[in-house]
Amino acid sequence: MNTKITTVNLIITLILLIFSSTSCTQDDDQPVDEIAQMIDEVRELTTTFSNHSAAQNAGWNNQMSPCVQHPTEGGMGIHFGRMEFFDGRINHLEPQVLLYAPNNNGDLEFLGVEYIIPFGILPESEPAPMLFDEEYKKNHELEIWALHVWTEKENPNGMFYDWNPNVNCN
Repeated sequence: MNTKITTVNLIITLILLIFSSTSCTQDDDQPVDEIAQMIDEVRELTTTFSNHSAAQNAGWNNQMSPCVQHPTEGGMGIHFGRMEFFDGRINHLEPQVLLYAPNNNGDLEFLGVEYIIPFGILPESEPAPMLFDEEYKKNHELEIWALHVWTEKENPNGMFYDWNPNVNCN
């Protein structure tokens, strides 16, 4: 009888483990699918922005930087802002900045987007805001929270890494 109870307990334990691991796997995939969908929505929003004039006409017409490049990590490109989006809201369909860099022909190539919240709206002492299940990074020099998303120019360091070694300002 003791053997029967042990066997039944073992079977119940195995069944519970199988159901719990299946359940966890499905839950873990859900945020990834939601993030991929959100990224696709950003790409759809910016589909015409390979033409820089289209982006300017849509409101991203304030050049906020020259072409930014790090000596060893790559570049970020030229930042074009849409000032009415600098309001502290986090909305994946309202990137504050579009990123461009000159290509070999001298034309501007669309690279991706950047989300920005100034420290004046969300102080640096607060927890980092999040979007796409990624934390914004503090930029103390510019006094902003920032999140780069390389939607168009592949970044071997990751879609959300600040610097892209595939971006060159020269």
